[in-house]
Amino acid sequence: MSGNISLTVKLWGAIVLSSKYYKACISHNEKNFYLGITSILFSTLLLSLPISVSANTSNPNGNSRKPQPGWTLWRPKAEMKKADFSAGFSNMELGGYLDFENACATTSGLPQEKIAYLFRLSNSVKRMGTGQVEYGCWVGGRFVHTFSSTAIKASLRDVDCLLVNSRTGNSLVVRSEPRENSRQVGVATNGTKVNPGSFPASIIQTDGNNWVAITSPQEGWISDGSPTSEGNLTLCRRK
Repeated sequence: MSGNISLTVKLWGAIVLSSKYYKACISHNEKNFYLGITSILFSTLLLSLPISVSANTSNPNGNSRKPQPGWTLWRPKAEMKKADFSAGFSNMELGGYLDFENACATTSGLPQEKIAYLFRLSNSVKRMGTGQVEYGCWVGGRFVHTFSSTAIKASLRDVDCLLVNSRTGNSLVVRSEPRENSRQVGVATNGTKVNPGSFPASIIQTDGNNWVAITSPQEGWISDGSPTSEGNLTLCRRK
């Protein structure tokens, strides 16, 4: 699919820097603050670096019009109300979106009403209630800037139950921190119900996987798999 962005090395640099703060976190609120800092680091890089895009000049989804693995199709901003999601859960994310719009106008030289704004959702928003929304401004057949933030499925009041369904085995390891080499504190077999403890859920991407914080049946972190996979967790009651 079109729209691949070559930012891997610098985004991982952002993760390494922000992880220094995470290791000092103790309370749930501090973890949420860490997530906000990481999100802003990502967003700043996306706004400040050039974006490499290969796409049909009239359609950001390319000639095949198929979504990129892990994502929905790009849709026009006018369809956001029909997409059943909410975003912008901190002043940093709201400010980041305003910076994104300003950057789009500055780079394109166009007034806001002449810029084509698009969005897409990560598949985890529908599957487990929390994920990412990515916004992009499409000018001259390419994305000149993108911005990502946390998104939730708006029709859900709360999510206190996720079902384990490992795609690679019959269980998931519960770890003390969101990384592969952290201490194992338990195991959640397929069919186990886990509580993410917050909505939006606390999700951190490290080791190429999305790690989800849980508070029961024991406190720790479990892997939802890579962002492009079908995921290891689903809503206990799908809506």
